[in-house]
Order: sequence, then C-alpha cells, then structure tokens
Amino acid sequence: MKHLEKKFFERPALEAAPDLLGKILVRKTDKGIISGRIVETEAYVGEEDLACHARCGKTERNKVMYGPAGHIYIYLIYGMYYNFNIVTAKEHVPEAVLIRALEPIGGIELAKKNLKKFGRVRADKDFMKGPGKLCAALDLDKSFYDTDITSSDKIWVEDVGEKPEIETAKRIGIDYADIYRDKPWRFTIKDNQFVSK
Repeated sequence: MKHLEKKFFERPALEAAPDLLGKILVRKTDKGIISGRIVETEAYVGEEDLACHARCGKTERNKVMYGPAGHIYIYLIYGMYYNFNIVTAKEHVPEAVLIRALEPIGGIELAKKNLKKFGRVRADKDFMKGPGKLCAALDLDKSFYDTDITSSDKIWVEDVGEKPEIETAKRIGIDYADIYRDKPWRFTIKDNQFVSK
C-alpha cells in the first residue's frame, strides 16, 4: 500500500479533508498494529475560520499549524480527551484536518484494551466514533504533537485506491463560531455505520 506523501497535505484543508476519506490510518505500537479506515473528517481553514484554533493568531499551543504540512496537531479537550489533526496547506498558512472517526480494520482487541483505561469499551461499530475515543483506541497523546505523519514509523496514512461517495454537513461542537458554524466542512463516507453521531 502507498503511504501518503507530504505533497498530499500541501494543499487546502477543504481539498485534503474529503480526499482522506477511504484512506487507512495505521498506528504501530510496541504491542501491535491498529488500523482503521478514515470515514469522517472536518476541515479547519485558518485565521479567518472562527472555529479554527488559529483564529487568534499563532500561539504556543497551535504553532505546529503554521509549520510544514503533514505534521500532527494534537491537543487535549475538556481536560481528558485528545483530538488528532493533520496540518495541511502551505507553511505559515494555519489549516488542518480533524480525523473524527475510523472504521476498525486491524488490532481491534488491542484498541479495546487501550480504551479500557478510559472506561470507554463499546460495540465494535461504536468504539472509534468520535475524536476522543479514536485517540484513546490508538493510544495517541501529546507526545505525537508535531510528528511528521509522512515519515513516522509509529503512525502513517495509506492509500488503498478507494474513492468513496462523500456527504457534507456542518462541523460538530462549534456553535460559538458565528457564520462559520454552519459551513459544510464536515465530510463523511455516505451511509457508513462508523460515522459519529
């Protein structure tokens, strides 16, 4: 399978986000490999996007968004869950794609064990729905901040040649974002049972 290269991410988030659907996210750990098909993404498009972490300019937290494409932007929300993003666009243009849900493929039992730390074990079709559960299942934390996903041996994205039918909707949990809260910048694989609610 072909690993996604940097040039895939060196374009606007609104192009990369739908194109990531159907790709395989692979996480290699000391205990085994976990993988899942990307079925849901959201695009965040820079300082003008009031839902984007770059809306107030460059900070210590979001500085990776201003760096090279293909690097990981991961952060803690609500003091307990991580959100996993991949930086896109040109350097100094702070855009990123949030990976919201995976369809489990490999390492399912290992992923469930990882989730037990959070008391979050559910049915197979539910446990990688939503960015917090996804990060817990893949054992992703702040140590992955600024990792280059195009050259890492611990996490990468593979292209299996799939071109799924895509649906769009507004992004989740951004009611504060004024005119940007209703932008159709959430992308899902049509009728996929693993998309988050």
